[in-house]
Amino acid sequence: MLPFAIAAPALVLPVVAVALGRPSARTLALVALSYLLVAASLLSVMWGNATSDASTVLDTAEGWLYVGVGLFAWVSVFSAVAVLRYGRERGAA
Repeated sequence: MLPFAIAAPALVLPVVAVALGRPSARTLALVALSYLLVAASLLSVMWGNATSDASTVLDTAEGWLYVGVGLFAWVSVFSAVAVLRYGRERGAA
């Protein structure tokens, strides 16, 4: 349950970073925090299986591989848009 609780804000933060009216340093902070939360989510999955046998860990890793790829793709797309908007705003200033 913990990985889902950590991953939920990671899905929302990049969208908030894109939706900010005027990009600022908060935009970059939200982008960085979203990547940190995705990494923490995947780390908590592995930590939860630390005492399991090898086959359970491999099954979990295989199942969460697609979730991890999806999370990083989601965060990367919205973060790229947010960082481009930030760069464009800073260049115009």
